[in-house]
Amino acid sequence: MKQAICFILILLTATSCSSTYFFSTLNTNNEYVEKVDNGDFLLETDSLWIAYCFKGESAPIQITVFNKLSVPLYVDWQRSALILDGTAYSYAKDKLNFSGSTQVFVDNYNLTPDKTYSFADGSFAGDIESPQNISFIPPETMISYIPLRLNMNFDKLDKKLYRDSYLGDKNSNTIKIKRIDYSESDSPLHFESYLTVYARPEHLMTFQQSFYMSNLIKTQSIKPSNLPGDMAERGDFFYIEKPANNTFWEILLGTTLVVGAVAIEVAVDANTRY
Repeated sequence: MKQAICFILILLTATSCSSTYFFSTLNTNNEYVEKVDNGDFLLETDSLWIAYCFKGESAPIQITVFNKLSVPLYVDWQRSALILDGTAYSYAKDKLNFSGSTQVFVDNYNLTPDKTYSFADGSFAGDIESPQNISFIPPETMISYIPLRLNMNFDKLDKKLYRDSYLGDKNSNTIKIKRIDYSESDSPLHFESYLTVYARPEHLMTFQQSFYMSNLIKTQSIKPSNLPGDMAERGDFFYIEKPANNTFWEILLGTTLVVGAVAIEVAVDANTRY
């Protein structure tokens, strides 16, 4: 009996010990967009600059607009949108449901010599909520707004695409991780942000910026707080936490654990800072 109890305790420890973290970096293919030293994506004109930052859990899309003019500017969120999988989702709609799917065809000869090509499948669903329509920007000031987050489930990515790699933590320890590097053409995540700004409503200025995921790291050994240097504070970096698998606990206690199969979910984060 004591042996059985010890065995159960060992299994419980092994199955619920730690979360899995997915660390990801974003990039852009826009020549007119600069990735600055802190990882933010910057677009600048004579009248304004626009910066995108995605740092944190579930890729909060923080949009900062600085007015360089001597007259006020306005951001029209009703005419601005996230473009995901070919569909536009207004930053200002009260509520909009969406769903879709994607399949990525990858040449991974160097990763799996016995199989030259792989497919990585994914699906996404969710809703968007946002009450704000217009933001006012006085001369030589800025606003910063987080209209939504991208909350992704990377479990559906083909595990054969991962390769062994290493990452140092903040204490200079070398940790073994799993990693996938993507080019723009084979990345499973592409999206665009379309922004409408004006000084006068009859003269609209529109700005469109494109983004894609350029790498993905999978690990249970490094938490975001233990990442090296300022890695977790970069604007092109975000992470997803998958809680530890407690299925064994649920079976032992006679309950059922229901897990959704959503690969990308867009959810609101209605924080606006001036």
